[in-house]
Amino acid sequence: MADLRIFDRVEDVSKLVGCNTRNVEYRWTIFHDNLGSLPVGSNVLDFGAGSLRDSYELAVRGYNITSVDLDEKLLSSYSVEYEWPSNGTKRRLVSEAKPTDSLAKLSGEKFSLITCFDVLEHLDDPVPVLKLLRSHMTPDGKMFVTVPNGRTLFELALRVDLVIARATKRRLRPGEPHLQRNSPGKWVRLIERAGLKVVAHDMQIGVLVNTAFALVQLPILLCCRLLRRFGINFNGTEIASRICNGARMSALDRLDQASKPMLRGLYGWNLFVVSQGDRADS
Repeated sequence: MADLRIFDRVEDVSKLVGCNTRNVEYRWTIFHDNLGSLPVGSNVLDFGAGSLRDSYELAVRGYNITSVDLDEKLLSSYSVEYEWPSNGTKRRLVSEAKPTDSLAKLSGEKFSLITCFDVLEHLDDPVPVLKLLRSHMTPDGKMFVTVPNGRTLFELALRVDLVIARATKRRLRPGEPHLQRNSPGKWVRLIERAGLKVVAHDMQIGVLVNTAFALVQLPILLCCRLLRRFGINFNGTEIASRICNGARMSALDRLDQASKPMLRGLYGWNLFVVSQGDRADS
């Protein structure tokens, strides 16, 4: 099961407060600030729950959690990694091979908050899924969304890799590749097409840190992939992390923070707070 944990975030902080990546500890307040109006005991849907890190955080904060993802066994294996709180909260795991099938199991249920962290980029068409999620929101409910910025070097490389994988018929595990490579503006338009409204938007993972890490890691990972064909194995991720160490990335992060007003549109990740719009387009 361990080899399937390509999105393992058990040891990371919750996306509600930040993310540890590129050897930088990113912290943000956009989601925390919007949780203030959500009463303890509210029902929350963690859509694309993955390693359950955010489900766990929400349960600790006193919310009832429904965690949805593709692989039931994987969800269960992650579930035992946490000491779930005995604070009266309820939690359940829902899993089907398709996201729409999982949501069909929740027919008629409404949630005060839906989290959708690092999910939409893996879908062929996010709009129908967003419309389904909208149907599960209470009238005053909110949705927290994180998605990558398609303008970054990492996302461009992932797009090229996807094209090569399809051409060479390399096996791609369900839910693994990024199928969307959208700019921040296009993500907003996709959200609005689903009848939703963006009420807050932030960009995180600065362009200098993100680009420097990509310029180091991508060639190393490519070399490691080629070497594996000859039976030679190296941990490319660890090598890149040593080169792009914390001290170097922290220095670049300080420059990122200073230049954010000018370079915000090139940052690596979008953070959205979303509410119901006036209507869902047909």
